[in-house]
Amino acid sequence: LCPHLHLPLQSGCDRVLKAMNRHYAAAEYRELVRGIRSRVPDIAVSTDVIVGFPGETPEDFDATLAFIREMKFARLHVFPYSRRKGTPAAAFAGQINEAEKKRRVAELQTVAEAAAAEFRGKFLGRELDVLFEGQEAGLVEGLTGNYLRIFAPGTAENVGGIRRVRLLEPYRDGLRGEIWN
Repeated sequence: LCPHLHLPLQSGCDRVLKAMNRHYAAAEYRELVRGIRSRVPDIAVSTDVIVGFPGETPEDFDATLAFIREMKFARLHVFPYSRRKGTPAAAFAGQINEAEKKRRVAELQTVAEAAAAEFRGKFLGRELDVLFEGQEAGLVEGLTGNYLRIFAPGTAENVGGIRRVRLLEPYRDGLRGEIWN
């Protein structure tokens, strides 16, 4: 098994979670993730968040931002709420306008990228196994078991294989390294 877990959150605000008909609270989610991280060091935890759910106040959004900062996710997928005809939320009061949803998405994505960069940075100087999936312009590209995107000088013969890589520096949306075996 790979040490990567995608665990949808949807919101870091209990009031919004309840309105979404989610049957958990932010504190329960926090404890679940803490327990997993204590048992599986270096696990990458990714999540989904919906912003602009009907009735989400600026304070509710701030609670989600604070929760996301605290949790330090390896990857965060941010979606603006999209009104769907026939769903209960489509009839809720407090629909958020598109410009505000777009602003909230951008703000949350900035926080998410900082957390992702911090997660990747924990692995600099270390050696990890990488499954290489492709090659372009003298670099092979692949993923570690905990979903880090890795780039290293290499040839097409590396593609499809698992190789040990020393991780050296941030690069694009991942890390650049050197193949060691």
